[in-house]
Amino acid sequence: MLLTASAAGASAGPDQVVIAAAVRSLEGDHDRAVAAVHVLRAGGQRAARQIRDAWPALSPLAQKRALGALERLAKKHEAAIEVLVTAARSDDGEVRDRGLRILSRTTPRGGEGLVLLLSDPTVGDRAAALLARTAPGLAIEPLLDSIASPGGEDRRGLRSALGIAAQHSGQGASERLRMWLRGEPPAAAVASAAMGLASLDAYREVITSFIEYAVLQSPDFATKWRLLLSAKAAGPSAEVDLWVRRQLDGPEEWMLRQSAVDAITARGHREEVRGALDDPYPRVRSRAATVLSGDPDTLVQRATLARRDTWPLVRAEAVTSLRAEGQALPVIVASVDDSMSVVRAAAIEVLAASSHDEGWERVHRRLRARNEWPRVTAAAIGYVVAHCRTDAVGALLRIVMRAAPSTALTEDLNNSARAIEALRALGSPEAEAAVEQLGNTDGVPPTLQMALEQPPPKDGGCASSGR
Repeated sequence: MLLTASAAGASAGPDQVVIAAAVRSLEGDHDRAVAAVHVLRAGGQRAARQIRDAWPALSPLAQKRALGALERLAKKHEAAIEVLVTAARSDDGEVRDRGLRILSRTTPRGGEGLVLLLSDPTVGDRAAALLARTAPGLAIEPLLDSIASPGGEDRRGLRSALGIAAQHSGQGASERLRMWLRGEPPAAAVASAAMGLASLDAYREVITSFIEYAVLQSPDFATKWRLLLSAKAAGPSAEVDLWVRRQLDGPEEWMLRQSAVDAITARGHREEVRGALDDPYPRVRSRAATVLSGDPDTLVQRATLARRDTWPLVRAEAVTSLRAEGQALPVIVASVDDSMSVVRAAAIEVLAASSHDEGWERVHRRLRARNEWPRVTAAAIGYVVAHCRTDAVGALLRIVMRAAPSTALTEDLNNSARAIEALRALGSPEAEAAVEQLGNTDGVPPTLQMALEQPPPKDGGCASSGR
């Protein structure tokens, strides 16, 4: 009956009665539902409105079937867009996902539907991402408005979508962003928007304008933090430089001071960070030591931190910061025997990267120490390979054997595999004999067996380098 009625009125489209019957048939068996979808696709505005009015009473199965007709109807009829927006808010995951996908494929009407979803706490961020990718020209103003709405500044999805939309919107996007700023939005929203644009070099001047605007409004912690992150990507500005400089020692929150260290460094004023080496909070001191690596004016101060700071984190970062400064080599060597493993590992890693095998006696002791922390042992194995220390074969073999007991820890297994790789890289007769001995040993764990069966290094390892 349904198919017959549809065929009879094909030229004018199905009438109201046939459409109503088709909507009811969405709840029927498979064949009746398929026929109903065909009728509804041809039903135009009347079908879109009938589905919209019936939607709340339809079962999830019938709603999914109706979506097959809505994808075509949405191209011309507003009522279909309204239904898809409702579907995108569904508690049913499949209905929700299909509704969003259809909106994203239906331009330009679908983009308008996605705009309506931006404020939805469940699907708003996903709608923002789809809108930015499929209709970037439409997306910028709605995304900015959503960021400026209560709580919008904290939504990472909106910031990310703004960056995507700006990237694909062409040259006119900068002026649209500036027009929004002229409307005097909240500083928190401006900082969030700046953060969303921070990865785009083409918007450096816009980011600068955003920061200059927002810092005048006594921003709160979250806003200051976002402004500092954005300042790393902002263009030249004496005003921005001055504000960032004040955050190096002004705020009580250490996170702001640490972010200021990164921001002022990124802006080309690393020398401003020197005072942060005396910051009362260890994470700020450690970050300052990192960015000041190679700075001759702070060599002594960083060396002092490496040996005397009360926090291992600071000592480790200070040691690493000395990696390119030959005068500090005695400090790095001494740090191999630091009381904390994180510092010992950092010192050995720096020495491994050095062109000379300084500190080998201390590193060798760490390699042989049965109670050493795994990360330090791993660093020492790296040193052996980097400097082709063929006199480490015995120590490496003992490390491999630590994995023999069934109770061996994962860290021991990992270091044992590293030790086997080191033996293969050394390539000396003694190292090759050790690998052969291990290959003939019963009960070798599968992980180590795989390491033993690996082909020789392509570059020939230490044997080919002549070291």
